[in-house]
Amino acid sequence: MMRLSVKLMVAGLLMFAGAFAFADKTDRIIEGEKANIQSAVASQERVNTISGKTQQLFQDFQLELKRIEDLTAYNTQLEQQIRRQQQSMLETEQSIQDVAIIERQLSPLLNRMVKSLETFIRLDVPFLLDERFERIAFLKHTLGRTDVDLSEKFRQVIDAYNVEVDYGNTIESYRGTLKLADHSSEVEFLRVGRVALMYQSLDGKRIGAWNSETKQWQQLGAAYSRDIRQGLKVAKKQAAPELLTLPILAPEAGS
Repeated sequence: MMRLSVKLMVAGLLMFAGAFAFADKTDRIIEGEKANIQSAVASQERVNTISGKTQQLFQDFQLELKRIEDLTAYNTQLEQQIRRQQQSMLETEQSIQDVAIIERQLSPLLNRMVKSLETFIRLDVPFLLDERFERIAFLKHTLGRTDVDLSEKFRQVIDAYNVEVDYGNTIESYRGTLKLADHSSEVEFLRVGRVALMYQSLDGKRIGAWNSETKQWQQLGAAYSRDIRQGLKVAKKQAAPELLTLPILAPEAGS
């Protein structure tokens, strides 16, 4: 009986020791798993952190690529603008050279044109001579000025030519001094283009016309009085235009 109790006690101690050993092993396993889990969690957190940083780096890289593309496009556009500006500068330089050549050629031409116009006026029908020669004097003065652009000089010369051209297409009356060989008198002149230049004394008693062949004034007979008076009214816009008989060349020489 005594032996049986001892055996049971020993068996119980062995079982208790085994259970204790098993429990201790289980605790170590659980602790190991906890450590593994914590390590895995830490690893995942590191992976997540690295992944986030990687994603941010990728986004930054894409942004830098976009900036590089924009800068490349801007540089290309800038290079094109620079090339266009360089071409424009070359064209401007060429234009300046061309202008210099034109100026050297145009200045003498303008002087010749003014001299030709002056000669033309001297040989033309002698109407408004003071006004026309004053215009010539003004042109000569302008051409000699250094503070007037060549383009302005050219414009003024062309304007003077246009004025002379217009004289040939208009009818005009004006008061002026008739200078004859033996006397001068105030008269009314009637100009019909460059075809006819006539005069009538202020009292209407004397009439005459410029003879382009003899280059002299020629007195006219009373047969032209009515037409000259009517022509003066038409020129002054005091009468409607009508068919007039006007002398082109006087039939007889006069004073």
